Amino acid sequence: MSSNTHQQENDKYDLPTPSDPEVKYTQVSTQNMGITSVRHFKASYTDENPTGSRIIIAMHGCPGNHYDFRYLAPPLVQKGFRVIRINLPGFGETEKPDDLQYNPMNLVHFVVNFLSSLNIDKVDMAIAHSFSCTVISNLLVTHPNLVLSLGLISGPGLRPHHSISPFSVVKLLSYLLHFCWLTKVIIGMILPYFYRMLGFKVSRFVKGEIEHTQDIVASLDFALHTKNLQCIRDRNAPVILAYGKNDALIENAIFSGIGQTLGLKTMKELAEISDGQVVENDAVLYELRTRQSRQIVFRNGGHYVQKFHAKYIAEMISQVLNSSNVTASL
Repeated sequence: MSSNTHQQENDKYDLPTPSDPEVKYTQVSTQNMGITSVRHFKASYTDENPTGSRIIIAMHGCPGNHYDFRYLAPPLVQKGFRVIRINLPGFGETEKPDDLQYNPMNLVHFVVNFLSSLNIDKVDMAIAHSFSCTVISNLLVTHPNLVLSLGLISGPGLRPHHSISPFSVVKLLSYLLHFCWLTKVIIGMILPYFYRMLGFKVSRFVKGEIEHTQDIVASLDFALHTKNLQCIRDRNAPVILAYGKNDALIENAIFSGIGQTLGLKTMKELAEISDGQVVENDAVLYELRTRQSRQIVFRNGGHYVQKFHAKYIAEMISQVLNSSNVTASL
């Protein structure tokens, strides 16, 4: 991004100075990941404020990498949190063993094994953008003593959203990538056009990122995600649910479905509750606290509200983690 473009965005959204710390590496065990070819593989991550007393992990969408949180991390670090940005297998500089199959449990075990490699046994909040919202939801349900709260940013819901519909086509394209060398070549030539149509900057992708994205998105299990959201509701785990009203990839109905399943509010209910109320921040359309959880809908910011509204989201994360009620329940 040019300096002029960044300055224009900063003037419009009050962006914090982005952080691009040194990328670090750790050897992650393949235990419980269905991998037999190797016992460990290299994972890449960033670790900011490692002496911070409370730990936040951040997981990117697909396509994506640790840069997805280069604006959100700085205000969190300024508030004293340790922020660890994790690159999933096949993304950033994290390796993907050839026999690793993308599926919900393998991804959860990757995160668990990754944290174990850093000797971390408790995460105060796991935040995720887009696809990885399904990973951290599954992580909290399967490892409730490891992850204490969630930040779900522009995540998928109970059914395929319009940018991956029909979902049968997404799964078919993933299958054809591995059917034979000819279909792999043909699909590999077609996919960049689809991703450009969705607004992604394909020129910035690393080698294999499109193919890995297609495979990992095809592994989405909406029934399991729904079940996990219901379990999170029943456990009354603190959740921040953030969304941009003008998200071009995930429609408003998806946000409503997630909110309803978590025992929170739909977009329509938020509008009714907020009718006539004065919101101090012009960028915020709706904001509501329900028990220990928060919902926020921004007027703009599209699919990347963690960038354009980083300061606001960081403040909300800080409030949730520093809440006396949340601390007591954790």
